[in-house]
Amino acid sequence: MSYRVSDTYDGIDQAMRLLRRSMKGMPQRYRYMKQYDDLRRAVAVLVILLEEATPWLEETDKAKQATTRARKMFAAVR
Repeated sequence: MSYRVSDTYDGIDQAMRLLRRSMKGMPQRYRYMKQYDDLRRAVAVLVILLEEATPWLEETDKAKQATTRARKMFAAVR
């Protein structure tokens, strides 16, 4: 599960870099700076929440794997 989270970080990072480069080349970008700043703040909150949730996601994935193994072992015993 952690590789999916790191892929998500990479995707968000690439998208934000692309947006920043696009904004630099945009004429009259000052019109959109408020929306850009709001988006940056929202993405920062998203990344922090994702970072906080990562251990829970990994634990859940490990629990699913253990349950699957237990079911297979139980089925073999029957």
